[in-house]
Amino acid sequence: MKQQRILIAGLKWIGDAIMSMPAVQACRAANPDAHITLLVPAYLKPLWEMHPVPDDIQCLEKMLPTIGKLRAGHYGKAYILPNSFRSAFMPLVAGIRPRIGLRGKWRRALLTRALPAVGGHQSNEYFPVLAPEADRNDFALPELAIPEEAFQAVETKLPGIGNFITLMPGAARGVSKMWPVKYFEELGTRLITEMNFNIVLAGGVADASACEELAGKLGDRAVSLAGKTSLKEWAALLSKSRAAVANDSGGMHLAAAVGTPVVGIYGITDPEKTGPLALRYRVLQNSSLRSREISRQSAAAADALSSITPGEVLQSVMELV
Repeated sequence: MKQQRILIAGLKWIGDAIMSMPAVQACRAANPDAHITLLVPAYLKPLWEMHPVPDDIQCLEKMLPTIGKLRAGHYGKAYILPNSFRSAFMPLVAGIRPRIGLRGKWRRALLTRALPAVGGHQSNEYFPVLAPEADRNDFALPELAIPEEAFQAVETKLPGIGNFITLMPGAARGVSKMWPVKYFEELGTRLITEMNFNIVLAGGVADASACEELAGKLGDRAVSLAGKTSLKEWAALLSKSRAAVANDSGGMHLAAAVGTPVVGIYGITDPEKTGPLALRYRVLQNSSLRSREISRQSAAAADALSSITPGEVLQSVMELV
């Protein structure tokens, strides 16, 4: 019998990709013998390399080369997780049938099956597409297997540093998702002086400058690795942390995915939609306003974030560790 070949067009942000993992895992459970390919941006390939489901990972390129790769893959089915027109257009032109995804963005003509969005946590959205028969109330948490070389690299970059909390003050959406840096400084100081933890600052290249400055203010028991780790090393760093404190960001979801207790700090984004998929976590939010889409300069979000005190976050960390 010919092996079924399935294409999953994946999401483009770390947090979104991690929130899709339970449904991707359910898809594998429903198709144990299929060959499953993930189509993702190149910077997310290392994330999916740590995941047990994909047999192959294809990187998004410009449209024509990507269509050529999809056509050469001879896929018998495409599950399309992004809501964009482009993500549905490329499998169409590549001749893949059926093409299953969510409605929206003028996509009905591009999909053979266009499904309505469901409510609840964002992770729920992907089950009707990938595994409609699965129980969305009884799903497996994201699974990541971190390679040993990533742990070795972290050991080299953090020689002799143990018993640490990782702080991640960055967020891709900018200040509308960022707890004030001065609050991270106060929190870090109290974690050092009151709880005897070391501090590691983590994040991407865009966070490096702020994290270096923050580490300098916290003294010789703090170090910044923001912008200095690969994605796999970032995962290894988080898995070695006693806990992590983060904004509503990819780093928060990555900490949850590797099993690290995590405190997520929310402004006006909705933790019921995008909260961490984890067994041990705390979410802090002081706002009755909930909005999935916010501007990068939302005054309401900034006010809500600044109303959460370092003492509240410290208490949450203490409850987790």
